[in-house]
Amino acid sequence: MKHTETLMWKEINETPRIFSEIQNENASVMSELVKAIKAGSARNFVAAARGTSDHALIYFKYVLEVNSEYTVGLSAPSVVTLYKGKINYANSIIIGCSQSGKAADVLEVIRRGNEQGAITIAVTNDKESPMAKEAKFHLYCSAGLESSVAATKTFSAQLFIMLWLAAELSENKEQLLYIKNLHTEIEKVIPQIDVLTTKYADKFKNMKSGFVLSRGVTYPIALEATLKLQETCYIQMKGYAGSDFYHGPMAMVNETTPVIIYCAENTGDAEMKALIRADQIKCVEKMLSLNAPVLLVTNDVLLAGKFNKCNDALFKFSVPEEVCMFAFALFAQMFACKISCGIGNNPDSPRALSKVTITK
Repeated sequence: MKHTETLMWKEINETPRIFSEIQNENASVMSELVKAIKAGSARNFVAAARGTSDHALIYFKYVLEVNSEYTVGLSAPSVVTLYKGKINYANSIIIGCSQSGKAADVLEVIRRGNEQGAITIAVTNDKESPMAKEAKFHLYCSAGLESSVAATKTFSAQLFIMLWLAAELSENKEQLLYIKNLHTEIEKVIPQIDVLTTKYADKFKNMKSGFVLSRGVTYPIALEATLKLQETCYIQMKGYAGSDFYHGPMAMVNETTPVIIYCAENTGDAEMKALIRADQIKCVEKMLSLNAPVLLVTNDVLLAGKFNKCNDALFKFSVPEEVCMFAFALFAQMFACKISCGIGNNPDSPRALSKVTITK
């Protein structure tokens, strides 16, 4: 099967169109939601999701906490559904995320929040879903039907909504401007990512296991890129924050263990840029010192070409790291799709999986 013939590939390439529609679809609800949050006293979000949607909420945690006074805690829905916990959400803002809107355990967290008078938010791709109807505010992904089992365009839509909500709450005008123009910027970078993923999918398609690393705002892509390779290619991958990887897992790295590292250029002040780049260099150099085959995915021209024996996937995309996350998502999705097809799999129908997974 050619990757260009898959539903997964088709849906990945719908991403720019979705970005141009989400704001029009949600402008009124977003305005009401932000007004309600700012009028209340709650400053902590409780975020509930599974799988890909959980990775989008981890991204939300970073982009909101970096730029505002709000905090985001990740919920353990089984505390409510299995253990019948007595947790009180009255002084929190509940945000539940699910592509289908049918995540039964996330739904129960939203219900508990409603019972206790909390502001509740659902982020789904189905206006008629149980979560959309239960939450006080529904933010719609507006991605259209996603038929491939692997979530691609819906993940990008969730990221868009998370960055938008964080930017509104932090009143970050620069982020809001990037959001407004994101569909055109992403269209420009897609051809570069297409070329790079073709090159490196062919080179890395025979890997049997490995690791994906990133840190900070882009840490969630380590988790999401791992998931895409697991579910479409059946490769035993594991994603980590680079800072956590040093605490034990690094002992598994050798010359047969590929390590994919996502490093976005930071656009903060000089001190922050220096700290983050130094941390990224340390990570790459350490993996190379262990003789690991390293694939560096980056938009930072000062990183690419710096290391001997490193596979550099450099694309031109001069944006803050929270916006570079969208290009990283496309890279991870295209990379997995091409490897899956290259080894004879069908990424649209992974074994043992279905499009909607309901946990309680």
